Amino acid sequence: MKKHLFKITIFSLLLMVSHYSNAQFQGSIQFEKTVGSMNINYKYYVKENKVRIEEISASGVIEGIQLVDIKENKVFAISPERKLYLEAPVRRPAADMKVAVNKTEKVKTILGQDCQQIIVINKEQDRKIIFWVTEGNYSFFIPLLESLNRKEKQALYYLKIKGLNNYWPMKSLEYVLSTGDLVSEMITKIIDETEQSTSLFEIPNDYSKFEH
Repeated sequence: MKKHLFKITIFSLLLMVSHYSNAQFQGSIQFEKTVGSMNINYKYYVKENKVRIEEISASGVIEGIQLVDIKENKVFAISPERKLYLEAPVRRPAADMKVAVNKTEKVKTILGQDCQQIIVINKEQDRKIIFWVTEGNYSFFIPLLESLNRKEKQALYYLKIKGLNNYWPMKSLEYVLSTGDLVSEMITKIIDETEQSTSLFEIPNDYSKFEH
């Protein structure tokens, strides 16, 4: 009898661990992108299959918002200033590219998170991007990149790395391969795992659809 109860207890613990490991991130992530002398701040709000992206000026003003449904693969752009919204058109996938991916043994701690270094090189584009990634419950991120379908090298190169379904890039640096010049940098500033209001991911009722 005791042996039977022990097996049930172990099975229950395994279910709990499995549920925890597959849990989706909910909260907000703030990061900064630097291109030359220009700094742009972003804030992601995440809840289930919904992501709200805010682009924030240096003075703290929200300049643009995107609402992304990664399950339905839909993106809505919102203008807080004009109280307008539109559904972003589906973009064609970027042309395939050849990159070399090197998952190095180097590790470092960023914001208290253990991070692994991954280097992606594209000789044809004369670019090298160094990613510092941390493992967690960030399964929303790759589907988000696929929904946004951006042509930025930071996003395109990240999607070429296999096995990062639950990872988040805490920091990334883009270099000109031939000269070593830094082109752009992205670094995470704050990760806050708190429950998010559903209203953050909805188009306000007083906003109008933008008509071309």
